[in-house]
Amino acid sequence: MSLTNPPGIPARPEQPPEGPKKSGFWRVMSPRKKAAAIALGVVAAGAVGSLVAVQAGSEGTAASASGDGKVDVMGSESESLQACADSWNDGNANKSNVASIATAAQDESPTAYVHVGFSSVFPDRCLITVANPSTMYAQQYVQEGGAAWPIAPAWTGSVNDLDGSNLPWNAKMANDGTIIVL
Repeated sequence: MSLTNPPGIPARPEQPPEGPKKSGFWRVMSPRKKAAAIALGVVAAGAVGSLVAVQAGSEGTAASASGDGKVDVMGSESESLQACADSWNDGNANKSNVASIATAAQDESPTAYVHVGFSSVFPDRCLITVANPSTMYAQQYVQEGGAAWPIAPAWTGSVNDLDGSNLPWNAKMANDGTIIVL
């Protein structure tokens, strides 16, 4: 015996073989897109965490992470920046060459704009940004470890391409490449 609908009532549509139609954001995404969305969320959370850590460090204390995962408070921000400048001044055999590049094509009182801070990639390492206002050329150096500084810059390019966090010029450079934190 076969069941039929009474006259005037349409037949119920048959469900497709794969089941009911999916709806909702997560249900319609492929597994690959779900994985990409989760990965993007993790990266965004890490960026927010880094921003909070940098902001906390700029409000009075700077922290450095050691290899064992412990965080050491290095004192006030000015002490931390001065420690970076001291490391540059004592451990950089190339500082006079950096000074000549940073003051090239300038008049009788050359000026190099300098930012002393910490690397966003390696927050336990100092980052020195040096810029020449005449040539609009900038260089960034990341401390290799301890008091060592590389001969080659980690980044070179136009001052206009610098991250805004490196633009508060908080130091100056003497003609011999020595950095003085302001």
